[in-house]
Amino acid sequence: MFKVKCLWGKLILVTMMSFNGYAANNSAGIVIKKGDIIKSTLSNNEVHSYDLKLDKGQFVFGDAVQLSVDLKVSIYTPDGERLVSFDGPALGSELFQFSSEIAGTYQIKVSPYQKAEGDYSLQIKHLEPIATTAKGKVEQLMYGYNENTPGAVVAIANKGKLEYVQAFGMANVEYDITNKSTTPFHMASVSKQFTAFAIVLLAQDGKLSLDDDIRKFLPELPKFDHRITVRNLLNHTSGLRDHWNLWTMSGGRMDDVIRQDDLLRLVKRQRELNFNPGDEHLYSNTGYLLLSEIVSSITDEKFSDWMKNNVFQPLGMNSTQIYDNHERIVKNRAYSYRSSGAGLAKSVLSYANSGATSLFSTAEDLALWLDNFRTGKVGGKSAIDQLQEQAVLNNGKTIDYALGVVIDDDNGLKEISHGGADAGFRTYLNYYPELNSGLIILANTASMRVGLIKQDITSAFFGDHMSMTPNQHHNAQPPHETNKEAEKWTPTPEELISYEGRYYSDELETFYTIAVDGKRLKIMHRRHGESYLAVKDKDVFQSSLWFLGELRFLRSTNGSINQVNMTNGRVRNLSFKKVKSISTF
Repeated sequence: MFKVKCLWGKLILVTMMSFNGYAANNSAGIVIKKGDIIKSTLSNNEVHSYDLKLDKGQFVFGDAVQLSVDLKVSIYTPDGERLVSFDGPALGSELFQFSSEIAGTYQIKVSPYQKAEGDYSLQIKHLEPIATTAKGKVEQLMYGYNENTPGAVVAIANKGKLEYVQAFGMANVEYDITNKSTTPFHMASVSKQFTAFAIVLLAQDGKLSLDDDIRKFLPELPKFDHRITVRNLLNHTSGLRDHWNLWTMSGGRMDDVIRQDDLLRLVKRQRELNFNPGDEHLYSNTGYLLLSEIVSSITDEKFSDWMKNNVFQPLGMNSTQIYDNHERIVKNRAYSYRSSGAGLAKSVLSYANSGATSLFSTAEDLALWLDNFRTGKVGGKSAIDQLQEQAVLNNGKTIDYALGVVIDDDNGLKEISHGGADAGFRTYLNYYPELNSGLIILANTASMRVGLIKQDITSAFFGDHMSMTPNQHHNAQPPHETNKEAEKWTPTPEELISYEGRYYSDELETFYTIAVDGKRLKIMHRRHGESYLAVKDKDVFQSSLWFLGELRFLRSTNGSINQVNMTNGRVRNLSFKKVKSISTF
């Protein structure tokens, strides 16, 4: 069976004719060559296939432009095995890049998200022999990021120094400011390991125990049926609903100014957990929001000030800060962008919160942070060791998440890592203790697939130290589950009407209105507009909006609908009570 170690290989495209506006179908593979622009339309349930005859030795870069349809691009080997899938922004460019290690006919398959329909174009834009040096391989992977696009900084750190660093693309597209090794980037969830480190330092000083009840420090939090510990917050085993999901469900938009107090008010109104603390591991940004509040509660300092005085300055990280004020000036910073139907757009990020996110840093400063894993300059060896203590669930199972970092085996090397994604920022940071080295990826475009390119970069630089067992990182970004919507029950018009009404959540202090539109239900919110619900089963519907997810309607003893519970990835069974019929408001 064909296995993939990295993206580089050789590709030869053979074509019988050029296509422009060709309507592809499910069965026939269209032969394509470099430079051809294929324009086509996806209809409901269609999968379009393009054939490529591959040989060894070349790198391929392509662009599927989502003109009016959200799609995924999947690459299949001659054996029929999926090599890699690309499924990013809803509209605009879906960039893809790959290579192979064996000869044969490969396929590029294009499919829609959730039975969507619309137009797209496809082009193989770049084709060249694979690079023979680590630096050259990185440059190939970053081919699509140039003076006309946002981009990234890629660096390899060794013992506190940048052994390799290269900047690609623009920090600010509007003003033609290029990315540099000194450019500050928003770090998204990579911030969590810094918050966890603060807690570890306070524990070392005897200011807290990781097994303390969090209400010892934050008594204003709701008293749930089960005790939540500081360790639960660190390990994402608290059961607390995620504050980003709660924010959007309550009517907030991710491009709003989102302040710490806004999120805390939402958390304080919660009355239920997703699960009993310690029973499961479910990523929750809420835990790290609360950890930053615990630091402030114990030290009587702003979290950002305490981090500056106790972590950043002692390590010499003079270009690093907790960005808890959206109006603060950060000189030479990278701005956030995304692909759109029009080409490129700002991806607005106005966070004024901390703990789970909002660290700003540079490649040079992060090299110093990674070196602290070796030296223990701040915190000593005991703090570094504690940061790597993996969570143990109530059933005794040990998971790979520790304190703000993931502990894994990467082709025979121990790896300490974490990634991040907010708005158009994409970040990745890892460290190999056996090599005293790590990888830094800082990007300011949502099209960057850091989970995909990470393994290829580390293989290029550290491959001689790896066992090179084929890994599955190429599937680290799961594709949309398309065309699997099972309509087990078809409601009558009268049954649809029974779901109509206005539904209110006391925990979120917001309303949703549900009404019949033709033969479908639509859901409306004053800030999120209108969208349709798809039938999953009797009394169960699915929203296309990620923050609503599944809607399960509940009935009173007389059979009438009186409640709907919403469940999405990080919030379970959040209750909305039916307060009015559609005809009375």
